[in-house]
Amino acid sequence: MVEYRLEDLARISGVSARNIRAYRERGLLDSPRRVGRSAYYGERHLAQLTAISQLLAKGFNSAHIAEFFAGVRSGKDLPGALGIEVSGWSRPKTLTLNVDPADDDVRVLMEFGLLRLVDGSVEVSDPALAALVADAEDQRRCVRIIAHLARSTDAAIDRVAESAASALAECRGVSSDTDLRELARAVVSVEVDRALRTGLATAD
Repeated sequence: MVEYRLEDLARISGVSARNIRAYRERGLLDSPRRVGRSAYYGERHLAQLTAISQLLAKGFNSAHIAEFFAGVRSGKDLPGALGIEVSGWSRPKTLTLNVDPADDDVRVLMEFGLLRLVDGSVEVSDPALAALVADAEDQRRCVRIIAHLARSTDAAIDRVAESAASALAECRGVSSDTDLRELARAVVSVEVDRALRTGLATAD
């Protein structure tokens, strides 16, 4: 886990140490990890500072941002954290694709559970994936990319899942199996995202 002293966090984030302290005092920034008199900040704090800067640039004041962050910390989704009603205009949870079910890429994605066949039509059932594919200029090309990613990462994901399952087996009795699975998903998701950012930066 990467950690930063205050001065390092200020340099990397572009936010002054004075403002970081002020954000912390106002409840915008999570408290750092303390060891004696030393404070250590992590990737979460860096992400929070990025979000704060973006929201300030869009005209939100610190009180609005503090209220928004409090909602996020309590587990609310984005509309809930912002206190707005979005029913009636949100995206559909599934997306029907105009693709051949017998296509190799489509078959692969159905095997992986990323697509499914419903009444002869191919659907993207995952809401987040459906939103990404819906926004793609060329959905067929997007399906090819997703299939390539699924094939390329399948073995590695199986190894990660096995490692996570093994780690969870050691934690049985600490919490319910459902809670442990959700915890594992969250940890693996954060770790994959971090590794992917590093990998993409290296590839550039």
